[in-house]
Amino acid sequence: MSRFLFLIIVPILVGCTRTQYPNSPYPVSGRVQTSDGTPASDVRVTLHSSTLITEGDPFRPSGMTGDDGTFQLTTYETHDGAPAGSYAMTFRWAKPQKTLMDPISKDRLRNQFARPTEKSLTCDIIGGESQDLGIFEIDTKKLTIERVNP
Repeated sequence: MSRFLFLIIVPILVGCTRTQYPNSPYPVSGRVQTSDGTPASDVRVTLHSSTLITEGDPFRPSGMTGDDGTFQLTTYETHDGAPAGSYAMTFRWAKPQKTLMDPISKDRLRNQFARPTEKSLTCDIIGGESQDLGIFEIDTKKLTIERVNP
């Protein structure tokens, strides 16, 4: 009987201690504001990996700014951050859908920053430490985004 329990318990314990994710995420945060310093809420910030770190589709760590303009990125679980690597950043500023049946709101940035391009802002996530990406400032008249405090 003890051998039977051993054969059942050991695989369960081994399975519980291994990570279920292929790349360990590290906490990543930042802030988005307008050019006059007003916090920008409801901005979706997404990181797009410059290389495929895992087989298949690339993961896309992302986060939504709150009322104070701050965001925390999520890759696998809420606010777990992003795996180490180099990323292009995208921004989409629209009211979130309340349900899947709601229409998608218009992007206040006119989709200028919604897809990664060679002109996208970039960031490097360093493994083993928490990172603040800084403050990103949106100029709604010139339709620009720049990092003002790295």
